[in-house]
Amino acid sequence: MAQTINALQVYQAKSWSGLTTENHLGTIFQEKPYLASSTMSRVFGVHDYMGMDAFLSYMGAEEEFPSDADFEWYLKGDDEKSLRVISYTSSDLNRPGVNNSRFTITFSEKWFAYRDKLASDNKAYMVRVMAEPVANGVNWDYTVELMTGDPTLFMPPTLLTSSSAFNKEYSPVSKTLSKGGGDTNYASPFLLRNSFNTIRKQDIIPANMANRPIVMEMLDPKSNKTTKIWTQFAEWAFLAQWFREKNRALLYSTSNKTSQGTYKMKDDSGFPIIEGAGLHEQISPSYKFSYTSFSVDWLEDILLNLSIHILPEDQRHFVALTGERGMVQFHRALQDQVARFQPLDSKRVQGSGQNLSFVGQYRQFLGPQGTVFTMLHVPEYDNIVTNRIPHPDGGYTESYRYTILNFGTTKGKKNIRRAYPKGGKENLWHIAGSTSPLGPNVSFKTGAASAVDGYEIHAQAKMGLIVENPLSCAELIYSTTS
Repeated sequence: MAQTINALQVYQAKSWSGLTTENHLGTIFQEKPYLASSTMSRVFGVHDYMGMDAFLSYMGAEEEFPSDADFEWYLKGDDEKSLRVISYTSSDLNRPGVNNSRFTITFSEKWFAYRDKLASDNKAYMVRVMAEPVANGVNWDYTVELMTGDPTLFMPPTLLTSSSAFNKEYSPVSKTLSKGGGDTNYASPFLLRNSFNTIRKQDIIPANMANRPIVMEMLDPKSNKTTKIWTQFAEWAFLAQWFREKNRALLYSTSNKTSQGTYKMKDDSGFPIIEGAGLHEQISPSYKFSYTSFSVDWLEDILLNLSIHILPEDQRHFVALTGERGMVQFHRALQDQVARFQPLDSKRVQGSGQNLSFVGQYRQFLGPQGTVFTMLHVPEYDNIVTNRIPHPDGGYTESYRYTILNFGTTKGKKNIRRAYPKGGKENLWHIAGSTSPLGPNVSFKTGAASAVDGYEIHAQAKMGLIVENPLSCAELIYSTTS
C-alpha cells in the first residue's frame, strides 16, 4: 500500500523485496547523481533502544551449549501445594463434621497422609486425617474429623465445593505413646526443553550498482558516518532489518514440535524446520493478566504475586517491556499516585514567567517488600504494521502491553537468557562474484566464489531463549472486550 504523509509529499514511496537493479533505482527517483540540492537525511536508531538480543548480551544473560540440539534446564518443583476438592460424603450433608463426626473428602492425589492437619480456604475450619487415604478410581478418599472442642461446629458445605481447596499445616499427635507422624512430601525438579531457531537473510548487490550514487544521504548519528552510494545503503538496510528480525524471533517465535516430538514442516533441503518457544510463549498462561484500567495499586499486587514464596526480597528486580503508549500510561499512573501524597515537586518545574516547563518522566517504581520495577521501551510493540488492533485511548493495544521479566540470578545464571550453540551464535558473510564489498575482481588471482555479476550478503543466527522460572514473569495485556 502506498504511503501518503501529507500534501507536501512530491511522490509516493515505493517498496520491493529482493534484488535491486538500476531500474529499481529509477523507480524510486534515486538515479540522479547530480541532484545534490535535494539531499534527504534519515536517522538510524532514533528510538535509542538495544532490542532483546543486544539487551540480553548487555546483561550478560547468555549461555552457550555444546551443539544445536535441543537445550534443557531444570526447574525445582514445589514440595508444598494445595489440592482442590473433588467431592465429599457425610451422614449429614448439610452439616458435615457436626458432633465430631467423621466425613470423607475426595481429592485427586495421594498427597496428604494419616495424621495430617488440613486447612480449608477458611482457616477457622481445619480437619485431621484420621486414616490412611483409600483409592477411589483415579482419586483418593480421606476420612477426616474437625479439630474442635465445639460439638455444634460443622464444615460449611461451601468450603467443600470444586472451587475449594485444602493444604497441609502440620501433623498433631498424642503427647503419650504416639506411633507415628506425618509423611514427608517431595517434589523432584522437572525438565524444561526448548529448541534453537535458525534464521537466515540474504541479498544480492549487482556489480553495476557498486558505486552508484543515491540522492538519499544516510547519516548514522552515533558514528557520524555518511553513506552516499547504493552498496553502503543496501548493507545498512540489510543489517537494520536483520537486527529487527532477530528480536522478533526472540519475542514471538512459537514451538512447532508435535506431541510426538517431531516436526512436520520441511525446508527445500528436505530437513525439518525447527522453531523453539520465544519469550511470550514461555511465560505461563496462568500469569497472563487482562486489564482495561491500569493503576499502581494493581501493579503492586501483580509484583507481589510474582515475588512472595518465589523470590527472596533482595532478588525482586523486574524489567517491564512495553511500547511508548505503555511508557506514558505508566508515567501518568505513577504521577497520579505521587500527587496523592505530596504537593507538586518544585524540581519538576523549570523556567519562569511565560517560559515555564514541566519536566521529568517516571520510568521506575520501588514497591513494597523490595520490589523494583523498571520500564524498557520495545519498539516492536509500537509497530503499526504488525500490530493492528486499535486502543480506545489512541494507538494500538500492543503498545499498552507490559511483559514483566525477572532478571534475578540463581547460581550465577540470569533467570532469562539467550541460548546459542557453540560456534553458531551468528554468522555474517559475503560471497564474492565479479565484485565484492572491497571492490571488483580484476584477475583470476582474486578467487571469486560465485558466478554472479556482483556479490551476495548472507546472515544466519541460531538462537533460543531460556526463561528459567516462568512463574516469576508475567504479562499485562489490554483487553479489547469489556
